[in-house]
Amino acid sequence: MLISDRSKEIIENLMNANGPLTVSALSKKLGVTERTIYRQIPEVTEIIESYDLTLDNSSGNGFMIFGSLYNLKRLNSAFEEVKTEQNYSNKERVDIILLTLLNEDDYIKTQALAIDLNTSSQTIRNDYQSMKEKLQGHNVQFETKKSEGVRLTGHEIPKRHLFVNVLLQNIAPDNFFDWLKDNNYRPNHFIDLLKNFDYEEPLKVLYQKMQNVIRKRHLNISDKELQEFLVLIAIFIKRHSYINDQEDILKLTIQDSNTDYEDHFRQDILKILEVDFKIQLYDNERDYFHWMIHLYVGRSHYELNQQISAFQNLDHISSLINEIEKKFHFPFSEDKNLAENLLLHINMAMERIQSGITVTNPMLEDIYQSDPKLYEIVKESFRNIFQPIKIPEDEIGYIVIYFIASMDYLSKNSISVLVVCSTGIGSSKMLRSRLEREFSEIDVKKIISLHKLHDEKLDQYDFIISTVPLDLDESKYLCVSPLLNEEEKEKVIKKERKKREAKRRKEKGRKEKQTGKGHISLTGDCPGYSGSRPTEASTCGASSDLLLVSASRVAATTGGHHRAQLIL
Repeated sequence: MLISDRSKEIIENLMNANGPLTVSALSKKLGVTERTIYRQIPEVTEIIESYDLTLDNSSGNGFMIFGSLYNLKRLNSAFEEVKTEQNYSNKERVDIILLTLLNEDDYIKTQALAIDLNTSSQTIRNDYQSMKEKLQGHNVQFETKKSEGVRLTGHEIPKRHLFVNVLLQNIAPDNFFDWLKDNNYRPNHFIDLLKNFDYEEPLKVLYQKMQNVIRKRHLNISDKELQEFLVLIAIFIKRHSYINDQEDILKLTIQDSNTDYEDHFRQDILKILEVDFKIQLYDNERDYFHWMIHLYVGRSHYELNQQISAFQNLDHISSLINEIEKKFHFPFSEDKNLAENLLLHINMAMERIQSGITVTNPMLEDIYQSDPKLYEIVKESFRNIFQPIKIPEDEIGYIVIYFIASMDYLSKNSISVLVVCSTGIGSSKMLRSRLEREFSEIDVKKIISLHKLHDEKLDQYDFIISTVPLDLDESKYLCVSPLLNEEEKEKVIKKERKKREAKRRKEKGRKEKQTGKGHISLTGDCPGYSGSRPTEASTCGASSDLLLVSASRVAATTGGHHRAQLIL
């Protein structure tokens, strides 16, 4: 019988004890968490019972081993013959440490890691530096605490993605599926790690269920992609409870699918989660779950050359936005569409780079002159986070466009509106829907009844739209019908333009005060632009990328050049 180091330590402590040992006492002796001890108890019980002994906790004072002296001696002799030594390469050892820390949320002592890996504490400390290098760009931090040990901190989703990325670097797909099919598989330290982390059962259930889904939906997915998807969903299941009370860093806005294909696949996976694992999605993880499904069967899925996966890009993008926000002192994270837009563009850019396809950016100088400080910050941050991938200057220029667009969007175009409606919930929702559908820049912050108007702080809204006359200055609100007819639409347009111009002037003054000069908006030829509706435009040399020119974001028109904000 193969006995793990940790089970061996627990049993040895129990045999050498003068009385019962509590889980708390065992955790302190071994330098691990109580949860780790509880997780090891089934294996400890199995080993002890195989020698006709009993692990007893009936007294409530702790665990004790009961049985004949003969059997106790048999167990002790067997331990002397057990070979627990494992040989790991430096990379394997660093990756095992990293995965162990990602799996545990509490501190782990260096000594405990050294025992598990059959090496010295100093060797483990030396490995920490290599591990820290692997953490760069993943939005996960290494933390040490005297007398407590080490741990990894950060948001839940980046930690999950890093876990998947490291794990799949160490398990070939064919060996992974041989293991799940209970075929003869090649010995692998990382498969053993999955077993120790209790991933074997959920992965095997998921694999079996997914075979049916793949056949039923005729899903075209590679072995590598299926492996990635299974591990990602397994982590989603195992760590479901960790995300309920978190406001995660990744704000995803993947729209509901327009295809029955993707909708049916999503329902298939939801049914597996609900029936086989008794999991109901929390509200704050629904977008993330939809994104996972969309990644593998949706239109945004691009097959990269395995150097950087799409979900790893998402972590990088989150880090990129945060870093630029800190350096430039502007709230880019408030733009709920920025991460998604960057994800789609960068996935394609990486594919171009890895395929040796070069692009020329004819707007590069204009982009730089638009905001030199922002340009340099984006370039520095992007190259730091996405290293060792070498990003050409022309590609950097296109990335900067998204931040210029986001800045202009957040500064100028989001118009906060209060809706006052006294004709019922149905009418108020109808009006809200019509406003947000007809005017992309209008953000209906709140709907209230007439009698609550005087309790509301009106200065937090750009203007008010009401279905009934109000006891307010006419310049502060518009009176419309719930159906919002064409004449009323024109009134809203005029009001919205007026407010947007006021915001633009305010932002211009802020920039002049900040930099000592006026902000130069991006200029460039956009031949696809032809009117007030969004249209597809050429990327001016950006290969197959398509940029949408939003007329609502046109700042001005000079000399036949449309000064516009560009988004993917």
